[in-house]
Amino acid sequence: MKYYNLLVCLAFFFSLTVKSQNSEIGFRTGLNLATLRTGGDSGRSTETLARLNFSLTYEFSFSNHFGLDAGLGFQGKGGGDFDEESRLRIGIDNFKRKLDYVNATTLFRYYPLDNQQFQPFITLGPGFSYLIKTDQLGNKIAEENIRGKLDISSIAGIGAKFSLNENLKFEVLGGFDRGWSKTIRQQNESLFNQMFWFSVGLKKDIR
Repeated sequence: MKYYNLLVCLAFFFSLTVKSQNSEIGFRTGLNLATLRTGGDSGRSTETLARLNFSLTYEFSFSNHFGLDAGLGFQGKGGGDFDEESRLRIGIDNFKRKLDYVNATTLFRYYPLDNQQFQPFITLGPGFSYLIKTDQLGNKIAEENIRGKLDISSIAGIGAKFSLNENLKFEVLGGFDRGWSKTIRQQNESLFNQMFWFSVGLKKDIR
């Protein structure tokens, strides 16, 4: 019985906390500068491939300085070829591998300034992507060359939010996403995702 009472008290306290803090829903979209790299410290990276990103977002503010931003959407990843030697060997220019993912992120945010009109922030957290489509020269990448469909990554970035009115905010952010999971194979080498990304979005307060 005492555990039940404790749970009731915790639930009541949590409900008061949620009501006292701000939450925001919104969306963001932008550009990924994606590459594929081989493993190891001396790993090589492919040429950059520009891909789109889009996500729906929900942010919960613990205080004026800390928040948790969750996103669910689409991430375009992949990469070009490795170098001029590889292009000559394959005999194809503009060689591209496009990897399309459904993506979920949970990013902690730190806001150093207590300013509602202009809020710069640092963001950090994990990303989880599931491969839904592949493309290589207009064809699907063969299943035997796909090492894994789940890509777990580390994400770090900086950004800022600007208040447009009492309930609406515009945000701009960018950063780096490093994948830790094997994605596809080329000549018996496993390739990993990595990318620089840039996004803009809108968020609306919900209370």
